Amino acid sequence: RAEMLSMADEIKQSAELLRGIFDYDQAVLRLEELNALSESPELWDDPEKAQALMRERTKLETGIKEVDTLF
Repeated sequence: RAEMLSMADEIKQSAELLRGIFDYDQAVLRLEELNALSESPELWDDPEKAQALMRERTKLETGIKEVDTLF
Protein backbone atom coordinates (compact mmCIF):
# COMPACT_ATOMS: atom_id res chain seq x y z
CA ARG A 1 0.00 0.00 0.00
CA ALA A 2 2.79 2.43 0.87
CA GLU A 3 4.47 1.69 -2.45
CA MET A 4 1.26 2.40 -4.33
CA LEU A 5 0.80 5.70 -2.49
CA SER A 6 4.38 6.65 -3.27
CA MET A 7 3.87 5.85 -6.97
CA ALA A 8 0.64 7.83 -7.01
CA ASP A 9 2.44 10.79 -5.47
CA GLU A 10 5.22 10.56 -8.07
CA ILE A 11 2.66 10.44 -10.89
CA LYS A 12 0.86 13.45 -9.47
CA GLN A 13 4.13 15.40 -9.23
CA SER A 14 5.03 14.46 -12.81
CA ALA A 15 1.59 15.53 -14.00
CA GLU A 16 1.95 18.88 -12.28
CA LEU A 17 5.31 19.36 -13.95
CA LEU A 18 3.85 18.50 -17.34
CA ARG A 19 0.94 20.81 -16.73
CA GLY A 20 3.37 23.67 -16.07
CA ILE A 21 5.38 22.91 -19.20
CA PHE A 22 2.22 22.53 -21.25
CA ASP A 23 0.78 25.84 -19.94
CA TYR A 24 -2.69 24.41 -19.67
CA ASP A 25 -4.57 27.68 -19.24
CA GLN A 26 -2.94 29.21 -22.31
CA ALA A 27 -3.66 26.04 -24.29
CA VAL A 28 -7.36 26.22 -23.39
CA LEU A 29 -7.54 29.86 -24.50
CA ARG A 30 -5.74 29.08 -27.76
CA LEU A 31 -8.07 26.13 -28.42
CA GLU A 32 -11.08 28.41 -27.96
CA GLU A 33 -9.54 30.86 -30.42
CA LEU A 34 -8.85 28.11 -32.95
CA ASN A 35 -12.39 26.76 -32.58
CA ALA A 36 -13.78 30.21 -33.37
CA LEU A 37 -11.46 30.58 -36.38
CA SER A 38 -12.41 27.13 -37.66
CA GLU A 39 -16.04 28.23 -37.92
CA SER A 40 -15.20 30.91 -40.46
CA PRO A 41 -16.49 30.11 -43.96
CA GLU A 42 -13.41 31.78 -45.45
CA LEU A 43 -11.05 29.41 -43.63
CA TRP A 44 -10.79 26.96 -46.51
CA ASP A 45 -10.03 29.71 -49.05
CA ASP A 46 -6.41 29.01 -48.08
CA PRO A 47 -6.19 25.20 -47.70
CA GLU A 48 -2.62 25.20 -46.36
CA LYS A 49 -3.46 27.71 -43.66
CA ALA A 50 -6.66 25.83 -42.82
CA GLN A 51 -4.82 22.53 -42.50
CA ALA A 52 -2.18 24.10 -40.25
CA LEU A 53 -4.91 25.57 -38.05
CA MET A 54 -6.70 22.24 -37.82
CA ARG A 55 -3.47 20.39 -36.98
CA GLU A 56 -2.73 22.85 -34.19
CA ARG A 57 -6.31 22.58 -32.96
CA THR A 58 -6.14 18.77 -32.89
CA LYS A 59 -2.78 18.80 -31.11
CA LEU A 60 -4.04 21.18 -28.41
CA GLU A 61 -7.30 19.32 -27.99
CA THR A 62 -5.43 16.03 -27.54
CA GLY A 63 -2.99 17.55 -25.05
CA ILE A 64 -5.76 19.13 -23.02
CA LYS A 65 -7.70 15.85 -22.89
CA GLU A 66 -4.58 13.99 -21.76
CA VAL A 67 -3.91 16.46 -18.96
CA ASP A 68 -7.59 16.37 -17.95
CA THR A 69 -7.49 12.58 -17.56
CA LEU A 70 -4.62 12.95 -15.09
CA PHE A 71 -6.62 15.20 -12.80
